Amino acid sequence: VPYFNILVPTGENTGYDFLLKVLVANDSHVMVVGETGTGKSVSVQGFLKRMPDTAAAIQAAFSAQTSAKNMQDLLESKLEKLRKNLLGAAPGRQTVIFVDDINMPALEQYGAQPPIELVRQVLAQGGFYDLKKLFFKKVQNTSFIAACGPPGGGRNAITPRLLRHFTLIWVPLLAKASMQKIFVAILDGFLGTGSFSPDVKDLGEADIKATIEIYGKMCKEM
Repeated sequence: VPYFNILVPTGENTGYDFLLKVLVANDSHVMVVGETGTGKSVSVQGFLKRMPDTAAAIQAAFSAQTSAKNMQDLLESKLEKLRKNLLGAAPGRQTVIFVDDINMPALEQYGAQPPIELVRQVLAQGGFYDLKKLFFKKVQNTSFIAACGPPGGGRNAITPRLLRHFTLIWVPLLAKASMQKIFVAILDGFLGTGSFSPDVKDLGEADIKATIEIYGKMCKEM
């Protein structure tokens, strides 16, 4: 349902959008961190849709099964091939790679996360090695945006070796007023498209207010 994947402008996500715009324009790598449900992924995806024509977006989502080869295949297939040993955007252009749930890959036997180590190699050394002929492929004019939640629930702690390459943005839990604005806009959009009677269409705001109240009590009491 498209209504549940839209970005409703609030003071918070407008601020995050501004920070992403400034940081990415200055070739910084950004990591957006916050609890589940705070709108990290939707905010970043909304930013990617509004990038200028000189920028291109690549999106990936990590899981416990993601391997280093999966990430390398993505880089080699999605990045523009400028030369045999050079990938990325042409001069004057920029590629932005969004990696969602970057701390989800499973730990290998020595405690590392191979997909993350490949990302770190691109950031620290400027590229990665071809797996067949073993020559180094450079990556240029490419920025990374990552999103993740705190460790726990299948998510792992991220090594400082990777974190040091990112500017971190923490996304706190939404305030009541922001939740009200977002969910009323979504529900009103849904009710406005269906063949609902006027008395049902008018229930949106009251329904959301009651739902948020129940949610708040559940978080407090349970």
